Amino acid sequence: MSILKSLRPDLFRQTLTSAGIVFSTLLVLLAGNAVCWAQDADALFEQGLKAYMQRQFGEAASYMQTILSTSPDHAAAHNLLGKIYHRQNKLSLAVSEYVKAVSADPRFAEARFNLGVAAFDQGNFKDAERYFEEALKLDPKNSEYQYNLALTFEKSSRKDKALEGYQKALRLNSQNETAHYCLGRLYQQSGQTEKAVEEYQAALAINPKYVEAHNNLGVALNSLGKYPEAVAQFEQSLKIDPDYPEAQRNLGYAQAHTSLGITYFCQGDYTKAFEEYKKALKIDPGYADAHYNLGLLYQQQGQLQQAVGHYQAAIKLDPSNARAHNNLGTAYGKLGKGDLAEAEYKQALKLKPDYAEARQNLQALGCPP
Repeated sequence: MSILKSLRPDLFRQTLTSAGIVFSTLLVLLAGNAVCWAQDADALFEQGLKAYMQRQFGEAASYMQTILSTSPDHAAAHNLLGKIYHRQNKLSLAVSEYVKAVSADPRFAEARFNLGVAAFDQGNFKDAERYFEEALKLDPKNSEYQYNLALTFEKSSRKDKALEGYQKALRLNSQNETAHYCLGRLYQQSGQTEKAVEEYQAALAINPKYVEAHNNLGVALNSLGKYPEAVAQFEQSLKIDPDYPEAQRNLGYAQAHTSLGITYFCQGDYTKAFEEYKKALKIDPGYADAHYNLGLLYQQQGQLQQAVGHYQAAIKLDPSNARAHNNLGTAYGKLGKGDLAEAEYKQALKLKPDYAEARQNLQALGCPP
């Protein structure tokens, strides 16, 4: 039986960044004067931008539509209106506005970047890559553009280019905490644990309240056998009260409790491990990792019926977990349910054909793989 580490896989990107545009102050309003109208448009834009930053999207959209009714080629207004639609998950409308912004100002890097974000959110990584590269040609020193391009490479399973891209983003801005985090995660996935630790620590030096970085650093330290240090990271993540949406914060806490439980399990402290898994499931009853690891703990203690229930819950939530299928098969076998055990071992091998443990378990039943 093997432990599934609770490594946070999610990718956090900084999208829809505000343009660094300085707008002139409204000095005098003279109806019909073109210069004064430009100043008026700038003032309206500033008001709309302020409403947007305060998440008053309806009000912000009204300001942009007022500007565009008189100045249809106002690139910044099209871009901000696109961002408003984007925040409202109206992606088709957002894309239309970004395209108009680019048409009005072909050198508007942020609008091309936002087109890339929209394509990314639609799962169109090929177009996202193209738009991010175009934005970088116009603004080659922008770390966020480079970071998002690297993220797109990773989503397209081009891990080598993603690794290089995150490194480029950090050369442009060593304070890009999400680039450090994602670089650390790639190192961790490839078994370069020491490098992963360095990147997570760099992310935390920039943002000490980065819950996911604390969690993954704990996982990395745990895999290096540094259990007290791992526990400290998990406990630190649980002390943080980040200003995140409730669901995201709860997911982070569930992962941290599960990771802490795994570490206690490795140390042989099954009582504390049980407590942490239960805390994780209280926070997020649908957290597959916690169910799987609780099943593993019950199985370790010979409580097979309880183990079966949690393995089944883990599989329902994450059908691709080959380890859960394998361990469920082992539990069934010990309960004398050979047919069910055989089915689970075969499913584990279907998901992971090179899974030696499942193959051995199947052969022990006298069944061909």
